Amino acid sequence: MDTARRIGRDGEGVPAMMAATCQTHLSREESEILYGWTVLVPFSLDEEIWLPIETDNHESMVAGAPQVQPLAEKLAAAIDLPAETPATCDDLALSTWFTHRAMELATTHAGPWIKDLDTTFYVALFLRTAQHSIRRRCPIVCA
Repeated sequence: MDTARRIGRDGEGVPAMMAATCQTHLSREESEILYGWTVLVPFSLDEEIWLPIETDNHESMVAGAPQVQPLAEKLAAAIDLPAETPATCDDLALSTWFTHRAMELATTHAGPWIKDLDTTFYVALFLRTAQHSIRRRCPIVCA
């Protein structure tokens, strides 16, 4: 399946700048693992599992959070994700932080992360999602 189709998830999802950041810092395979999953499980998988979805005529990827987390950490390091970004995010804590606090922090913590807040948000979202799945031992479904 074409990576661009999965990135957009029917026109919504990872913005083009996030895809560009992934292309710069990750291999194509790593990028697909990071943002191509539909189901994220809290345990390691030897390889991704592809499931056909007949109603949508596409495949759905199941990925292991322990494989996704280091890829998200690699991007977080590349963009210098601020330590102040919420580490445990319940409800809308991450979105709220980006909406209300990120610009304030940008005045004192400059870095590559501030150049594109959409990409920074998605890097944080994928990182915190993998961490949440592992910490809470729960699968996460992105539909």
